[in-house]
Amino acid sequence: MRTGASPYSDSTHQATLDLIKANGNEPDSLSQGRFFDLAWYVLFYLPISLVPYNIARAIWMTLVELSLVLSVLISIRLADLKMSFPEKLLMSTLVFVFYPFFKTILTVSIDTPYVFLTLLAVYLAQEKQSAMAGLLFAISMWMVPVSLFLVIFFMIRLGARRDASMTRIYLSSTAFLAIVSLILFPGWLVEWFATFLRLFPDFTWIRTPLMVIGSLFPGASAQIAVSLSLVMFIMMLVEWYGIGVRESRAFYWKLMLTLTFLYFFNLTSEGIYLIWLLAPLFSVFKYLTEKWRISGKIISWVTYIALIFTHWRCFQITQNWLPEESALVVLLLPTLTFLGLQWFRWWATVSPKALIDSIKS
Repeated sequence: MRTGASPYSDSTHQATLDLIKANGNEPDSLSQGRFFDLAWYVLFYLPISLVPYNIARAIWMTLVELSLVLSVLISIRLADLKMSFPEKLLMSTLVFVFYPFFKTILTVSIDTPYVFLTLLAVYLAQEKQSAMAGLLFAISMWMVPVSLFLVIFFMIRLGARRDASMTRIYLSSTAFLAIVSLILFPGWLVEWFATFLRLFPDFTWIRTPLMVIGSLFPGASAQIAVSLSLVMFIMMLVEWYGIGVRESRAFYWKLMLTLTFLYFFNLTSEGIYLIWLLAPLFSVFKYLTEKWRISGKIISWVTYIALIFTHWRCFQITQNWLPEESALVVLLLPTLTFLGLQWFRWWATVSPKALIDSIKS
């Protein structure tokens, strides 16, 4: 950053390794100390590159913590879960002891702020601030590749309402960032491609949650993973039918189900993607409290605390500090969320309460 060298050069790679080693840390197992993101992300890291490494690491750790807290609060808003301020404060504080998120703080995950930005973009798109949503989707598109499906989802939704602002901003922002990168780093695209092939000569690095399910069945893991991927993708497309004309309550349910579906397609099964499941989980809590005001709230809090405890027990057994999570961590929350949304499908889409909401709107 300070010398103006290409971020993909061997000299930059060696300088990175020396800096990491001098501060008693280890390079990420996936990147091996190489920069393999698109060139324009260098611009985002420029401010913190001007301070010493330990301070920059502390700044990014703080940013990770802030992203986690804000993700919980935005998820509560997305789910429209009615909670008092002390309850929101407690729920957002407990995220620090949720093992997968706790690990992202200590390992200073590079992806956490970008995953948060995709969640914020979803919220903004729902609040009819589609231009800003398009900008955030463009910023995080490479760091969170599966967010492309969310972009398509809202393009369909907003396009049915003759709102093309998100599409325009998304495409123009991507083009602007690409042009600026070409000006600052001529020929970066070839260097990036070479670096990417050097790090990932094949597809063995991909480990989606559906592949984790397949690995539970030795001898047929690949066939099961491919079959589940096709089935789930078709299910998602079927659920997208009519999203342009659905009433708000039914659309929110489809959005929560889409976030759950997309979690199963994330490429690395890292724990940070569980952030996307907070809003669907809180939606299940919302339906519980709608049907049973007191007992539903009790069940919700017991479930939330039980999830935290279960993940901690898993960590105590495995002592896993690697980016890849165990099958329990990868599959427990999405399975619970998916089943909960399906259980309340009728209540969320065609129940009398849903009809009352649509009449009032």
